[in-house]
Amino acid sequence: MQKQIIIYVIIGAICFGLGFGLRSVGEFSLKPSVPAQQNTFEAGWNAAKQRLQETGYLPPVLDEIFTISGQVQGIENNKITLNIHPLEPLADPELDVRIIEVDENTKIYQLKEKEFEQYEKEMKEYNKKMKEQVDAPELAPESIILPEPFVKEAAKLSDIKQGQEITVTSKENIKNKKQFRAIEIVIQ
Repeated sequence: MQKQIIIYVIIGAICFGLGFGLRSVGEFSLKPSVPAQQNTFEAGWNAAKQRLQETGYLPPVLDEIFTISGQVQGIENNKITLNIHPLEPLADPELDVRIIEVDENTKIYQLKEKEFEQYEKEMKEYNKKMKEQVDAPELAPESIILPEPFVKEAAKLSDIKQGQEITVTSKENIKNKKQFRAIEIVIQ
C-alpha cells in the first residue's frame, strides 16, 4: 500500500513537471504579436486594425476628421443628436451617435437645387475649360472646379428637423469626440 502511494506521488510529480514544462514551451512558441508591456486588449485591437489595413481589407484610417454626416435623431435647445455614418468599419460603436453643439457663431445652410439653365451654363463653361486644358497641357492649369448642382442658402437651427441628413464641420479634430461645437452645418 505504501509502495502504491509512493508510485502515485512520483507519477503525479512527473505529470506536474511535464505539464509545467509543456506549458512553458507553448508560451515561447506562440509569441504574442505585441510586446509584453503592451499586451493589452487595446494594443491587440490596434494591431489587428493595422494588419487589416496593411492587407487591404480596410481603407486607410485618417488621423484627423473635421467633417461628419448623418441623420438627425433629435434637437434639444442648442444640441443636435446625430446618428453618423461610421468613419471606419471598426470604429467605436459608441461614437455612432454624436452630440453637436450649436452657438451664435455656427453657420447653418440649406442646400437648394440650382435652376437647370444656370447649372447647364456652368457645366458648359466647365467642359470648355477642361477641353482647353486637354488641348494645351503645356499651359499652366487653371483651378477648374466641377460646378455644384446645389446652392447654399442661409438657414436657422429651427430649419433642421428630425430625420434630415446634415453635414457638420468643426474647428477641432472630432474623430473620437462624442460631443463637439459646430462651425458649419449643411442641411441636405
